Amino acid sequence: MRVEELGFPQPLVDILKEEAEALNPPQAAAVRAGLLDRKNLVVASPTASGKTLIAELAMLKNFLRSRGKCVYIVPLRALASEKYSEFTGKYRKLGMKIALSIGDLDSGDTWLEGYDTIIVSNEKMDSLLRHEAGWIGSVSLVICDEIHMLNDVSRGPTLEVVLTRLRDMCDAQFLALSATIKNAEEISQWLEATLVKSSYRPIKLHYGVAYPDGGSHAIEYEEKESIVIDGDEAESALSNDVIRRNKQALFFVSTRRSAEAAAERIGKAIQLSGEEKSRLKKISEEALHALPHPTKQCRRLASCLARGTAFHHAGLVAAQRRIIEDNFRNGAVKILAATPTLAFGMNLPAWRVYIRDVKRFNGYGSDYLPVLEVQQMAGRAGRPKYDKEGEAVLVAKTEHEKDELKERYIRGEPEPIYSKLSVEPVLRTHVLSIVAGKAANSRNELREFFSKTFFAHQYGDIDEVMKKVEKILAELESYSFVEIGKEPFILNDFVPAFALDKDYRVKATRVGRRVSELYIDPQSAFRIIGSMKPASDFQYILAVGKCLEMQPALRVKSGETESIEKEIERFGVTAPDVWDVDYEEFMELFKTALMFNDWMNENGEDALMNRYGITPGELHTRMTNAEWLFYAAKELALVLHKRGIASRFNRLRLRVRHGVKEELLRLIKLKGVGRVRARLLFRNGMKSPADMKKNPERIEILLGKGVARQILEELSRA
Repeated sequence: MRVEELGFPQPLVDILKEEAEALNPPQAAAVRAGLLDRKNLVVASPTASGKTLIAELAMLKNFLRSRGKCVYIVPLRALASEKYSEFTGKYRKLGMKIALSIGDLDSGDTWLEGYDTIIVSNEKMDSLLRHEAGWIGSVSLVICDEIHMLNDVSRGPTLEVVLTRLRDMCDAQFLALSATIKNAEEISQWLEATLVKSSYRPIKLHYGVAYPDGGSHAIEYEEKESIVIDGDEAESALSNDVIRRNKQALFFVSTRRSAEAAAERIGKAIQLSGEEKSRLKKISEEALHALPHPTKQCRRLASCLARGTAFHHAGLVAAQRRIIEDNFRNGAVKILAATPTLAFGMNLPAWRVYIRDVKRFNGYGSDYLPVLEVQQMAGRAGRPKYDKEGEAVLVAKTEHEKDELKERYIRGEPEPIYSKLSVEPVLRTHVLSIVAGKAANSRNELREFFSKTFFAHQYGDIDEVMKKVEKILAELESYSFVEIGKEPFILNDFVPAFALDKDYRVKATRVGRRVSELYIDPQSAFRIIGSMKPASDFQYILAVGKCLEMQPALRVKSGETESIEKEIERFGVTAPDVWDVDYEEFMELFKTALMFNDWMNENGEDALMNRYGITPGELHTRMTNAEWLFYAAKELALVLHKRGIASRFNRLRLRVRHGVKEELLRLIKLKGVGRVRARLLFRNGMKSPADMKKNPERIEILLGKGVARQILEELSRA
């Protein structure tokens, strides 16, 4: 099927033809199944098979019909940003208004009313539903990318609830995109959709297993002749083979530490040209100075980049990840060692993908990774527009393990997807949001809502979920987040008599509604409310640290106990006895609170990394979570008319955002004044904006003319 046959206007045809003259098999199958006729579809096909273009065709048809909005839901913020950049580059010139909404979870984003296509993360869409955004009723197309994430314990329940609510609220076409999974038919039945299933992949993918073969390494492929690679050290030998072919490779490993170590070892072993090294030197310098003060990790990354390798994991800050991703895409970085999170959604293909670690520590021992997850990693192999084929190679430690990996991952089928909605901590927040958003006003209406979920479709009944819902309602009532009517009642004339003794009204309280809008766990909210009494800043930090959103706490290493116990005594905090079962958990909580306290007292990233072993990226994530919890605490205090406590929480929120002592808060709010400049100004007698207005010449001396001019202009407008 050629692009011209789709019936789109010529300017749009010209844009589409830049990507392909004709649709590939899954794309053509989707069109024949009613993609452009508002039919619900589930498309299950391998990574890199062109599913995004299927979504774009539906999105464009929806725009041309002017029926309503398109909501494009993705599991990761980074993937949302990538899609936004891609779509705006192609379609904004046609007049399509495209918005990206992945931030502020305490907003209905009324500004989205004026947009045609809205790209959101699962969590942001859930937040918009909780805030009852007025434009949701006008949604006419819902695209769900990576719907197999229903299987994910942390993200799956949110996605399931979001899709269930949207199906109730909108007269919309639903398009779900999935990797190849065993029970795609089950998902399509739940969504009342046609299943389009395909094994097509435009770039041939060869699976193989690498294993030690004497002083060399061999790669034994499933469908082509084996090869032997010189070198007895696996990572170096396998990487050099890729470099000799003028190609790129991804190495998937299980942990951040492993990714960094692998990138270092490979960088020392591979050979690059002088021209390549010169280009890499500039990239290395950029990564080194991604933070105001380079940390040990920054220096380690810069060293790897100078040699043509890099590591990629959540411990990096966004600027560093961008540098790595951009320069891997453009071919400057040859070998990238990454944790498995890179496999989900991000468009970072390589000619060959090595999967070194196929086991993950589960807290007690190591389990094999699911076949689906390994296939997601393997799907990164093969670069469109560059390669006609790609290779996914599992790395075995022995010849015996080679056969086991082949059987499990190359010949094995991906696992079926199962609903994770019954996981209690996640269910708790969704029960409150459903009641607070008035999607259900009684026990029977809750039952009706959950009967529409994938969980109910998959298991045939929802008794297991409803038992937990009953328990959660009692818990929410004890928190004063919901009110439960004790008398039976009839909502309509058709309620059967046997239900009269079971049904009861459920209504969210004012505080309960605010907890739902703030997108925090009800148990966390209850703990925060319980801490709202006169206390020290450190005690408030400890209270926030107990929240589910702050887990896991920093682990206490051997040899740290004595120094932490001294800090406990210094802060005057009461700790459990050593033999108490809560002692270890408290020590981890206290260590985490110490780290926050150090940050808020202007210790830098490098100092925190040395003392607590926390990377800049992880620090940023924890600080973002803590800032949100302090914001939520402030908002809840205002609802409870505790303005003094609300002010305390707000000061802590600002301190954790900027990493400063309280005395710098009036300076830090000025544009261009970070924690370092604020401290410099304060030390030189400028402790407030008023002081700065009186000393413009001094500001120039301390900060330079350009920065001083910018600050003084802002002060003059204030």
